[in-house]
Amino acid sequence: MSDFDRQLHREAIDLCQTGPATPDKLVALAHAGLKAWAKVGNLHFPPEKRYVLLQEIMRYCAGECLLACCFVSEDRLEWIADMLDASYPRYACTRARLAARRNRYGRPRF
Repeated sequence: MSDFDRQLHREAIDLCQTGPATPDKLVALAHAGLKAWAKVGNLHFPPEKRYVLLQEIMRYCAGECLLACCFVSEDRLEWIADMLDASYPRYACTRARLAARRNRYGRPRF
């Protein structure tokens, strides 16, 4: 476990004290949300930037209570992607451009 993972887990513990979520589920949702968002745009981040994005996602999930039972997993990932697109318009443009290309030509090969 890296230092970034330990810090994320500590922050998840702090965020989960006020809500119904467990720290492990919150960290897992943050990782899943970032992976789904980055995959569409074929985005890769260094560990420091990835850590910052995961922190932001965890705060958003805790604030919006996305770990509640009434939400579907796909909806959670979609809301996380919308939040990240709104926060990072540059990446949103890249994701939109690649999604349009995929709709036209299929999955790009790099």
